[in-house]
Amino acid sequence: MISGTPQQNGVAERKNRTLFDMIRSMTAYANLAISFLGDALVTAKYILNRVPSKSVPATPYELWHVRKASFDHLQSWGSAGYVHNPTHKHGKLGPSATKMVFIRYPERSKG
Repeated sequence: MISGTPQQNGVAERKNRTLFDMIRSMTAYANLAISFLGDALVTAKYILNRVPSKSVPATPYELWHVRKASFDHLQSWGSAGYVHNPTHKHGKLGPSATKMVFIRYPERSKG
């Protein structure tokens, strides 16, 4: 193997191609700007760590956490959502939620 040639590292190159195919698909589907590339990458990695592979009997999440992953909290990337805002300035008649776009899962919690 020749050093400095990433083409010879087939496993890593296939994983990179899978990630970039997912990112390209996610940004096209959500119609979001390329500036969200980092968030799309983090989300794609999050999903890939929870799906099975042919080479390993368990998912990376199961190997790391020694339990099955939950899929109840998964959302469509780029979808609209609402965040509760209890301190809005218009009183009772004002909006109680702010419209947001889902771009990434939290690092430390499910919701």
